[in-house]
Amino acid sequence: MSVNRAMLQAAFDIVELLHKEGISAIIAGGAARDIFFGVAPKDFDIICAGVDHYRITDVLLKANLNFKQFPKYHTGSDSDRLAGVWKIEECNIDIILYDTECVSEALDKFDYNLNQFAIVGAHRGIDGAYVRFMGEHHWSTLVRLRDDARGARAAKMEEKFFDLAWRRATGELDQAPVGGSDGLF
Repeated sequence: MSVNRAMLQAAFDIVELLHKEGISAIIAGGAARDIFFGVAPKDFDIICAGVDHYRITDVLLKANLNFKQFPKYHTGSDSDRLAGVWKIEECNIDIILYDTECVSEALDKFDYNLNQFAIVGAHRGIDGAYVRFMGEHHWSTLVRLRDDARGARAAKMEEKFFDLAWRRATGELDQAPVGGSDGLF
């Protein structure tokens, strides 16, 4: 399934639904990063924090969303930070619950700084939202943030970094529009 504006709108709608239910949520990670660099993402990750997995399940059930729930995304090194994952069926949207108090703390637990991008201003709609880099170590240099992010994961991130870096070679930009005349969507 290709990612398009309608799917991004669905992700925005889910973020709004979670916010209305008092759940801290933000679209972050690879999709936000790809939009920042002008590349169509393959999926959307909605990062949540500060609640237990029962609360998110309840909200999704009340909204009649079809999903598959996984208690942990991975069982190894991620078990200290991820409390659950919900894959929304029929679209490429995942809701990932971090075992943190807030989404900014969750972003700090990402494996590489290249993934510390987030869509801000989703309440303004696609044409009013921006992607912003939220990490401490600027994206113009690839920085491993978790010691366990090695091997195949490291190779994948290095490849992604070299593929994307030339697109914003100056490194001066700290945010980019999601939609509108200058955005990807």
